[in-house]
Amino acid sequence: MRRRAVRPWTLPLWFALGALLTRAVLAYAAPHYQADLAQPLAVATNWGGYGVAAWCAAAAATAGAGFAYARILADPPRLRITLLLASACTIAGASWSPLLSSDVYAYAAYGEMARLHLDPYVHHALASDPIVAAASWQWSGSLPVCVYGEGFVALARALVVAFAGLGTTAVLQAFRAFACVALLACGAVAYVAADDPQRGRRAAAFITTNPVALYATLEGHNDALMIACVLGGFAIARRAPVAGGMAAALAAAIKAPALAGAAALAFTRRSSAVALGSAAGAAIAIVSSLRLIAALRTTVAPHGTYHTFAAVQALSPLVAAALAIALLLQLRTFAHAVDRWLVLALCAWLAIPNPYAWYALWLLAIAAFARDRRVVATTLAVAYASTLRYLPDAAGPLCAAAAFACALAALLAYLPMAARADA
Repeated sequence: MRRRAVRPWTLPLWFALGALLTRAVLAYAAPHYQADLAQPLAVATNWGGYGVAAWCAAAAATAGAGFAYARILADPPRLRITLLLASACTIAGASWSPLLSSDVYAYAAYGEMARLHLDPYVHHALASDPIVAAASWQWSGSLPVCVYGEGFVALARALVVAFAGLGTTAVLQAFRAFACVALLACGAVAYVAADDPQRGRRAAAFITTNPVALYATLEGHNDALMIACVLGGFAIARRAPVAGGMAAALAAAIKAPALAGAAALAFTRRSSAVALGSAAGAAIAIVSSLRLIAALRTTVAPHGTYHTFAAVQALSPLVAAALAIALLLQLRTFAHAVDRWLVLALCAWLAIPNPYAWYALWLLAIAAFARDRRVVATTLAVAYASTLRYLPDAAGPLCAAAAFACALAALLAYLPMAARADA
């Protein structure tokens, strides 16, 4: 008897199930977690066994959604169907609670500081301001200074101004909704940036229906916005090389990794016009980020500590270095430039001591256009392995055995690279 194939429309059902599972976890939360649950948006932070349960609920839902995702990639639907599926997932997951990241609180606080004409790149104590106070509490009283560009700070300010009158919860949900819209934009511009409609359909589906990308976006992270701008630069460069290069580089005013995307655009197009636009956009982004650069130099770097988790480095920096060298030695076996760029990105991933799940969107944006199955499979495995980084934040410090298992999973995610080259 032939088994029924998994249907693509089951993808949003998994996110609905995830929302139900996480809500079920909250029903059994101990009394001393009530202060966390009273926050405008609940985030599992140092919850011990309840944190593990919240993570397991999220992991089960995203893992189950992976079956529907695989079916979608096997036969990518039209762009509007892809965007409809992704939209349904974001709607189904909108009530997901608790989340596993507090970043959206920080975004709101930076926007509120900008609204009050305060510098988000230095520490402030505003106990009387409800938005900043909620963020400070969520971050245990040590809200980090802003590490994003002026462009994102301006956007955060606009969202706060627009929704502050409705309360802190509305502001936080606005950031989450905006991130979801940005993910849909990633799919649309990826479709335009592709070489042909078929590859465009696959690229759009690859990014917007990826379960890890969807979950990270539901948390409100700004990476989808940065990627949408970079991919937009690739799309624009097809008709207006200077403007395209500039658009990709200006995305660094949101988040610095966009500079790598702009550099890739300049190298792959081999056009002096694209290179000129990229250089101009990068210069503008850097000049507009002087406050950020000063904060990184005087506040972030001097107080930073090296502590890695769920990364190959957690096994040993030497293991990470050896793996990077092995990947570089394979570089010549990849026929297409985009595959080689993705190999380099996977090498760079090994240098991140704390590879959070939302960083995986950077890899997925490249893998959406890749052609070699080895590097695509590795990217998907790395993306799923990155969800393990949530565990110590949600549950608290893990035992040595659990930490080793997470680091080993990060290493095993690279196994697909050992497969034979595509014919």
